Amino acid sequence: MIRGGYQCGSDVDLSEDVHPNNAILGDRVRIRPLTILFGSKEHPLEIGNDVYVNANCWFHGAAAPLKIGNNVSFGPGVRIFTDSGPNTCTLLQDVYPLSEGPVTIEDQVWVGTGAIIMPGVTIGHGSVIGALSIVKENVPPHSVVAGIPAKIIKTLDTHRTHCHVCSIH
Repeated sequence: MIRGGYQCGSDVDLSEDVHPNNAILGDRVRIRPLTILFGSKEHPLEIGNDVYVNANCWFHGAAAPLKIGNNVSFGPGVRIFTDSGPNTCTLLQDVYPLSEGPVTIEDQVWVGTGAIIMPGVTIGHGSVIGALSIVKENVPPHSVVAGIPAKIIKTLDTHRTHCHVCSIH
């Protein structure tokens, strides 16, 4: 079904004030109040199956692809950006140039409250992003990262040995 610039799979529950823009939502997606989902015609925001997005999250994916896998959970207030703009101050653009890059969050990821994911980042499957972290670099599969900037604080080796995705690589 296509409604208002976005596509929904089956059993999707959007809070009344959630109005996705250029987004593709999979099956069994739950999105709570005050959340912004923003893609573009060139880069629609893609959300997989069995995804939970808590309240007051901002997913800005208009400048580059933003893809969220299956079985992903987001705490309240998570921010994801595929670009650093707008920066309309020409004096500052030399020092802080605009940047953009795709963001991919693979399957089985948990993103904690208030985390920020910057442009050009891939979060590997089976990973955990600690609350209030700022993720500026790729996160390997089965990692726990936290901090500003986010650093690996633990690897989930027991999960890796039983991981279907890891066993086929």
